[in-house]
Amino acid sequence: MRWLQGFAATALLLAGATHAQSTGSGGAAGAFAFVDVDVLPMDRDVRLESQTVVVRDGRIVAIGPSASVDVPEDATRIAGERRVLMPGLAEFHGHVPGGDDPVYVQDTLDLYLANGVTLVRNMSGDVSHPELRERIERGEISGPTMVVASPWLRSENADAAAREVRAHHAAGFDLVKIGSIPADAYPRMAATAHAVGIPFAGHIPDGVPLEVALDAKQTSIDHFDRYVEFLVPPGTDTGDREAGWFGSGWVQWVERGRIQDAVTRTRAAGTWNVPTLTLVEHMASAETPEAMLQWPEMRYMPASERERWRRAKHEYAARETFQPDAAQALVTLRRELLKALHEGGAPIVLGSDAPQFFNVPGFSIHREMAMMQAAGMTPYEVLVTGTRNAAQALGTPEAFGTIEVGQRADLVLLAGDPREDLSHVQAPLGVMARGRWWPREALDARLAEIAARHAE
Repeated sequence: MRWLQGFAATALLLAGATHAQSTGSGGAAGAFAFVDVDVLPMDRDVRLESQTVVVRDGRIVAIGPSASVDVPEDATRIAGERRVLMPGLAEFHGHVPGGDDPVYVQDTLDLYLANGVTLVRNMSGDVSHPELRERIERGEISGPTMVVASPWLRSENADAAAREVRAHHAAGFDLVKIGSIPADAYPRMAATAHAVGIPFAGHIPDGVPLEVALDAKQTSIDHFDRYVEFLVPPGTDTGDREAGWFGSGWVQWVERGRIQDAVTRTRAAGTWNVPTLTLVEHMASAETPEAMLQWPEMRYMPASERERWRRAKHEYAARETFQPDAAQALVTLRRELLKALHEGGAPIVLGSDAPQFFNVPGFSIHREMAMMQAAGMTPYEVLVTGTRNAAQALGTPEAFGTIEVGQRADLVLLAGDPREDLSHVQAPLGVMARGRWWPREALDARLAEIAARHAE
């Protein structure tokens, strides 16, 4: 029955997209022209006024002053009215459910789209995800472009880790998600990944120091994993206290003079960091989980997931290593670390770890950006991490992340300039992903449908 429901939901969505070919609403594909729009190209900090941007077959084919760009006769005209057009956002540490519940999968994809997220690097994958990635690319279902990580790597030894890396590469995954492998298996895993040409990213396993992961050229470190442990000077007497959740148990012994060393090593390695500030800050906040569950976006999550988050926050609050002083010290340190890494030239890419701990897909990326600004980055610098930097992190700067001729048409239309106020990037007036256009009315209709499904 759940499979039939998922099939029906997808069929309805596809029917709406087909209808949109002629009506210009909800998931339409073809030729489009954004007329008289102001453009944030994101290859530089500038607002290009009164531009026309033409899209055909999923690519940007023309950009220029509106007076000098001809609009093709077959193009759907989207009135810019001096609104702001910028590249879509990337969620570089997101999650999409597995294929056992197609309705929930589609809901998750559409939650991302409704918030201007046009690419998700899906961390901790499922065997169904390579095919889901292909179906989105073929336009069979709606959704952001997916970069598909393997299932969480849980190998018991080095031989098993090497076999799993090769198997994930053969199965078509884009990267290996590092999980809980033994420390002595890490070097063999890394060597195998380099040999077959598949990136590895995510956590740093227990017992593997930060510098070892950097020397191994781990593609990205997510959640600032192992940075706190690095910032505790070698030989520090920590007794028998465990480092705890992202180092919260050791934060009292951190020596901030070591931050610059961490920055220098990270920059030299070329390893990207995906901070996921929300992951820790939601759990560390003084706000009760019951109050957090009243946030407007919570209506789009299943009741079972909301309850899981509620219990988790209470459980973390009871941990010896996550008492209020330590939790807030960890929040402060992570913000300082983000600012230092950014200012020191160590690359940062946007990610919030949705849906984890009160992070509703799509909505959480806006909370993440606000936290990054609070850490000392400018709005423009924050936006770069979710656009141009994401393309660079994937090694495809020519594919997306800026508004240039030849780039994939991943675009969001906004009422105001988010460089002045990041809130302008919330609830975009319309979203284009891979050249398919969803106006706000279509996005809101999907949100209403999702909320109705989860209403108690």
